[in-house]
Amino acid sequence: MTEALIYLEDDLPGLPEDLMLARDQGRVLFLTGAGVSAPAPSSLPNFQGLVCEIAKRLDARLGQAMYEWIEEKTSPSSVPKAIEAFMEGLDPRQCAEFKRFISNEFDMVLGMLERRMARASEPVSSLRAAAREVLDAAVSPNALHASINLLARRFGELLVATTNFDRLHEEAARPEKVASYGLEGLPRASSGPGFNGVFHIHGVLDAKQSRQLVLTDQDFGDLYLRRRLTADFIYDAARIFHLVIVGYSVNDPPFRYLMNAVAGDSLHFPDLKDRYVFAPRDAGDLTIGEDWSARSIIPICYDKADQHEELARLLKAWAASIPPTGEDRWARRKLKQVCSKPRGEAAEADVALFGYIFRRALRTEQGTLARFLGQIGADPGWLDEAIKVLREPRSSS
Repeated sequence: MTEALIYLEDDLPGLPEDLMLARDQGRVLFLTGAGVSAPAPSSLPNFQGLVCEIAKRLDARLGQAMYEWIEEKTSPSSVPKAIEAFMEGLDPRQCAEFKRFISNEFDMVLGMLERRMARASEPVSSLRAAAREVLDAAVSPNALHASINLLARRFGELLVATTNFDRLHEEAARPEKVASYGLEGLPRASSGPGFNGVFHIHGVLDAKQSRQLVLTDQDFGDLYLRRRLTADFIYDAARIFHLVIVGYSVNDPPFRYLMNAVAGDSLHFPDLKDRYVFAPRDAGDLTIGEDWSARSIIPICYDKADQHEELARLLKAWAASIPPTGEDRWARRKLKQVCSKPRGEAAEADVALFGYIFRRALRTEQGTLARFLGQIGADPGWLDEAIKVLREPRSSS
């Protein structure tokens, strides 16, 4: 049976009803990646862009080759050039790093660069100093941070995990002060009300922990194979919460490490919750969803055109649906819209939205909503639909 999709607006992708109900019941953990901090005014690069910016600061010729490669690949009017043309003038070590770069092995590139540039006298490597210089440029959160912070609430507190080093989720929460955890301070995931805050599972940018940023192949190997701090955190979280993944592409190295860890755990723990991802795709591309599904992750595909503008609108619309304290004006507005037609003439999407509104409401609120149907003169078929939903068992999984 196909899971019902809820369309918050006609021109936006649908959201799985089970996901929306899980969020309403505090059973999700948002996991955010570099794509969340990319839109203005945050304007931070993705992992590929970060590697390019670091290389430009440490090795100008290599950085230029990387930049030209990105430009050629993203420009629709460019004439493809042979790889050798980009590597002209590079020495063998630079060529090896460039080849790793164009193969999307960004953690390997940073590891090779750090080892090549290492100086025994440096308390912090030049690579990590360069990373700080790039990341320090972002001080302002964007609309994605704002929407996710509204959605990622549990017991009234912010609960979000991120592989980003920036503190933009914390900034977006101001003036509220939220708990913030770096890599060494990660607690065990818990279903209790005390489990909240922003969890920087690959390290956080601050004056004391710049050496703990997980950037290179050695960093990832140490984190996932030896110390297992992040792996254990994600293992526990995936059994307690539905992970909601935002801001990654399917081949992002940090995400690949994370999901490989969870995929291995799923062989031994059948109680892992469903995982969802907001999956960017080009218009007409039908393969991206299959790539995510093959990783046992439920994709919510959206058009990535115009700097992922559709994602921003979708998350904003979802955040706007959150029931406030007191009268749920969003629910009443949507019910009035849906019930403008007789039940027998309603589209499936309208019926699904109607059902979601009643399923998410508390028992006491459901009666109020049913009375509202009478107040607006809704077709009796809608009252029958409400009664059918009210008779369903309440889900808590």
